[in-house]
Amino acid sequence: MEELLRDLERRSSSAIAMMGRRGVDYLALTPSPNFRYLAGFSEDTHERVMLLILTSGGEKVLIAPRLANIPGWVSSSIDVVLWGDEDSVSGVIDRIAKRLRIHGRRAAFEDSMSFRVYTMLRDILAPSSVSLASEILGDLRMRKSLYEIRVIMRAVRAAERVFEEIYKILTPGLSERFIASQVSSIVASEGFDEAFRSIVAFGENTANPHHIPGDRKLSRGDLVLVDLGVVVDGYISDLTRMFSLGPLSRDARDRFSCLMSCFSEALSMISPGVRASEIDLRVRSCLSEYGFGENILHRTGHGIGIEVHEPPYISINSDHVLDRGNVFTIEPGIYFRGFYGLRVESNIAILDNGDVIVLDKISRDVIQI
Repeated sequence: MEELLRDLERRSSSAIAMMGRRGVDYLALTPSPNFRYLAGFSEDTHERVMLLILTSGGEKVLIAPRLANIPGWVSSSIDVVLWGDEDSVSGVIDRIAKRLRIHGRRAAFEDSMSFRVYTMLRDILAPSSVSLASEILGDLRMRKSLYEIRVIMRAVRAAERVFEEIYKILTPGLSERFIASQVSSIVASEGFDEAFRSIVAFGENTANPHHIPGDRKLSRGDLVLVDLGVVVDGYISDLTRMFSLGPLSRDARDRFSCLMSCFSEALSMISPGVRASEIDLRVRSCLSEYGFGENILHRTGHGIGIEVHEPPYISINSDHVLDRGNVFTIEPGIYFRGFYGLRVESNIAILDNGDVIVLDKISRDVIQI
C-alpha cells in the first residue's frame, strides 16, 4: 500500500507540472481511467456525481456519494467530501470550488464526462477555458513507473496461468462459448476480473480478429485462437496464443513460421527513440515479402495499462516515439477468410534504463493438443 501511495503522489506531482506547462488551473475528473490513474481506485456511482478535483496548487478533493465504496486509505492522500441524496450536489461542488478558488479559472475536464455533468460544472464553475484531461494525463499515463510495470507483470502472470488451465480442457465437442466461460471462471477463481470479453475462436472463426465466441464446436484438425486479459489492481494484461487439435497442416505451419519471423523483427526494433510507425511498417513489409500483404487486417500493437487499448499505438499512422516506461503489445496477424487466421500477442515494457523486456514467458508456438 505504501508503494501505491508513493506512486499516486508521483502521478499527482507530474500532473501538476503538466498543468503548469499547459496553462490549466485545475482538473475535474469523473470515474474513468484518468480518475483511477490519479485516485488509485474507481467506482461506478451510476447517476450520482463523483468528482475528483486536482488544483495546480496541489489540492486534491474527492466529492463522492455517501453510498460509494471508497477504500479507507484514500483519505490519507485525498480530502474526501461526502454528499447524500438529501443534499444538493451542485451546492456541495459550489462550496468546494469557493474553498479551492477555482471559479472562473482554466479547467481540464474528463474526456468521457457526461453532458449532464459537464453542463452542471460549466454553470457552477464558469471556467474561462476548458480543455481535455487527456491533454494533461495522456503522456503521463504512457510512461509507466516501475510500480505500474510490476502490477502489469502480475496481470501477465495471471493470464499465463489461465492459458495453462485452458490447454488442459481443450477437447473435441466443446464449444467456443463454453471455453470462454471457463476462462471467466478460472480468472474469477484467481480472485481477478477479465480485462475484456475473451476471444475464443475455432477453425475458420480464427480468421475473424475480434470473433465473438459462439456455438462452434471443436473438432480434430482445428486451429484454436484464445485472446484474453486479466485485471490486477486496476492494470491489465492482453495475450494471444494458438493451439491445434492435432498436427498443423503444412501451409499453416509454414505461414506461422513466416509470422513469427516478422514478430521477431518487430521485437528487435524496440528501443527508446524508435518511431512506433516504423515498427508497424517493418512488420507490414516483412509479411508482404512473404506474400501476405493482403492478409493483414490490423496494426501491430497498442498500449496497455489501465485500459486494454491505450496509447502508444504501434501503427503506421502513429507519430509516437517509443520512450522509457512504455508498455504495449506486439501482435502481428495474418488472416485467410473461410479457412483460418494466425496471431500471437506478447506484452512488452521499456524500463527506465532503456532495457526492453517481454513480460510473458509462456511459449508463443502453436501448441498441439
